Amino acid sequence: MLKIVPFVLSALTATSLIFGNFTFKSADAAENESKLIALTFDDGPNTTTTNDVLDILEEYNAKASFFLIGDNINAESAVSVKRAYDMGMEIDNHSKTHSNMSKMSAEELQAEVSYVDEKVKEIIGETTKFFRPPFIDVSQSMYDAIDLPFICGIGCQDYMPNVTAQERADYILNGAKDGVIVLLHDAAGNQQTVEALKIVMPKLVEQGYEFVTLTELFERQGETPKHNIIYSNVGKYPKGYETKQELSADKDRISLDKNLLETLGNTYAIETDYISATGYPPVIALQKWSGTPQIWHTIQPFYFNGDKAVFLAEDVISALKQLEIDYNDLDGIAVTAYSGEITLSNAKLLTKSETDSEETEFITGDVNADGKFDIADVVLFQKWLLDIPETNLTNWQAADLCKDGKLDVFDFCLMKKFLISQE
Repeated sequence: MLKIVPFVLSALTATSLIFGNFTFKSADAAENESKLIALTFDDGPNTTTTNDVLDILEEYNAKASFFLIGDNINAESAVSVKRAYDMGMEIDNHSKTHSNMSKMSAEELQAEVSYVDEKVKEIIGETTKFFRPPFIDVSQSMYDAIDLPFICGIGCQDYMPNVTAQERADYILNGAKDGVIVLLHDAAGNQQTVEALKIVMPKLVEQGYEFVTLTELFERQGETPKHNIIYSNVGKYPKGYETKQELSADKDRISLDKNLLETLGNTYAIETDYISATGYPPVIALQKWSGTPQIWHTIQPFYFNGDKAVFLAEDVISALKQLEIDYNDLDGIAVTAYSGEITLSNAKLLTKSETDSEETEFITGDVNADGKFDIADVVLFQKWLLDIPETNLTNWQAADLCKDGKLDVFDFCLMKKFLISQE
């Protein structure tokens, strides 16, 4: 995903290039493929907030998925459903009455889901694709009775009126990563979420995210949704790792050596097979029970498919930064169950393979990798920024003079300044 940035540059020296009013691109340099994110909205439809959300999505040409409550579907709100469908949104199932369903009979469960399907089919001519259990209340009887994949997602507490739009936006931005599902609410009157969307949409675009429906998310990530699992993200199995050592799994817990993890930096991953009674994958739990404050913080796996889960070091490190602690502050770190019973087996500590972990040596500014930095590199970088076809940077890292993992016009300005200083 490319961000379009209008920018005007003036001539700097006789050897510099003179630019007019061009449109430049900015991109996450380390990520050539789009990062996918699935925005999902619960508790509609209605004629107010649902349409406000659709207005914002339309502005960004973004796709999303809407989980409908059957009792909210009427002649007026059906117009919003049809509008969403015509815009390319996916229409999904959030039950008829939005009740706790884990104790319902099979007949009651099927009635809750089929009511929504019948109403949706009347409006758009097809039934729903996914199911989100109200209150994320799940049970084996629900998995057995409901023939749809179950979806959860990362939340932003936008069902709580005291959580501000900025706080909701921060939750979303902090949790954003390729393949993540975001759980939001377009309930009537939830204006704070509308305002939060106005904050996050341009920032997610700038970070290179593409907004997709749940169906497209699974298809493009190469995963087929399974039963007896509830999804919060659909990641791709991480490549470039090799086994460093086997880990001992005490059935429902894998204790991790915090000192070893700290030594490995961001080069490690934790992999485990699992059998979950609830469909939830295992989590890494950061635990601090001595002193103040006490901490129990969980980290979702980067990848899971109902049988295997993989956690990445970068997500652990990010959580530690968020909590403003380090490994030494923890009393324990372990892979364990998020909810209900779980069985863990075949656990491994992985590290990045040598070919992937080796740092590429390069000369600052030498984007064409010819062993020197000169005007040819500046011209090549300019053409790349202008999105001229068949323009590629051999060493993109050499152009990242801002050291922020992105390439944009600010790097270009620094590159030109660096060239001048060389003359």
